[in-house]
Amino acid sequence: MKLIPVKDIPDDAEFYRGRRFRKYNIGLNVADKADDYYEYMLAQLPGNSDYMLLTNVVGYKSGSALALVKISSDNNRVVVTGAAIKFSLGTEDTFLLEDEFS
Repeated sequence: MKLIPVKDIPDDAEFYRGRRFRKYNIGLNVADKADDYYEYMLAQLPGNSDYMLLTNVVGYKSGSALALVKISSDNNRVVVTGAAIKFSLGTEDTFLLEDEFS
């Protein structure tokens, strides 16, 4: 797995539901600071929503929502942009997860 800093992602990059992001240094009481993160996945809301939801998918707070992310104005696709991710998640200690399935 490769971690790409969100600050290095172009604002016009597009992300579909299922993409994962990791936010580090959130303040968990863990022995190893490498384990101090929440991992979020983009999930599509039911109905005709203008937003996707960033939901925690790792750890004891799995299922907890972090933020809504505005969907791109292109009506033909349900995507969010790099700019929308940066706005909703911030760029400090935030990474896009890239793996062989992405």
